[in-house]
Amino acid sequence: EESQQLEMVTWRNVPAGLRARTKRLAVGEGIAGQIAAQKAPIVLSDIAQDLRALPDAAVHLTGRHAYLGVPVRAKGNVVGVLSVMGSEVRQFTAEETALLVSISDQVGVAVDNARLYRQAEELAVVQERQRLARELHDAVTQSVYSATLLAATGQRAMAAGDWNAVANFLNRLQTITGQALKELRLLVYELRPSALENAGLVEALQHRLDAVEARAGIQARLQVDDALPLSEAEEMALYRVAVEALNNALKHAGATTVSVQITKQDGIVTLTIQDDGRGFAKTAVAHQGGIGLHSMQERARQMGGELIIESDVGAGTAVTLRLPQKTAENVAE
Repeated sequence: EESQQLEMVTWRNVPAGLRARTKRLAVGEGIAGQIAAQKAPIVLSDIAQDLRALPDAAVHLTGRHAYLGVPVRAKGNVVGVLSVMGSEVRQFTAEETALLVSISDQVGVAVDNARLYRQAEELAVVQERQRLARELHDAVTQSVYSATLLAATGQRAMAAGDWNAVANFLNRLQTITGQALKELRLLVYELRPSALENAGLVEALQHRLDAVEARAGIQARLQVDDALPLSEAEEMALYRVAVEALNNALKHAGATTVSVQITKQDGIVTLTIQDDGRGFAKTAVAHQGGIGLHSMQERARQMGGELIIESDVGAGTAVTLRLPQKTAENVAE
């Protein structure tokens, strides 16, 4: 196996020549490498005198300076070395050593937190891929399977000369394949990087309407008040609720038109997504968690806002998110 390497991450007031010689060390090589190998601090009051006991380290550190180095640990494992050098010969006290050990422990916690955050991000990516795979299977695959059965049944009807049945099968086939095409466009859009990361809220919403709704044959309109100073959290909440409501209109409502409107009045930012789809009975709202209403309500609660859903069978659906703009006003100031 290759020996574990230590690489200098950051420094302050370290001579260029010394940085070059200690930029990368194997564990056990040089004084920093020996600290990592021993998993214990090394305190030298005079490098020129004390390094005689550390011949490997003497190659890298010379001069009459005091030195103190301690290991940086994360989850009990040494992940680095934190070192300081005095400008002259001196003896580092026990209190100074304890202070540097304490600082190194905090650095170790930060390193461990960064690793956990990276792992959480990787897990989120995996979960999102699994979700998209489930949706691809549940929606598109089943639609394609149904279309295949309809085509086969239509062929038998055609062979039997039942042209009324053939016309019926073709109409149903067109409906199923059209819905599958909508689902595929939505999945392709979700696989792309979020437009909100590279553009503002308005551009991200317009990009979504152009990439999905317009291509699905849905007339979409976006209207936003000018000069809406929003925090990053507010933009994210508005965007996610808008996208979830648009997804519902696309996949479940059978809408032909949809409008997205964002306004501000009396310190309240209001997002409204209105569609002309089939709608649903008001008594069914509480049971619609499968189409994302619970996630929208949770986002509204997290932001101290209110989510209002208005719908009726055959009358379309309106989803309204009302957010108090305290954060936005602070941003404007």
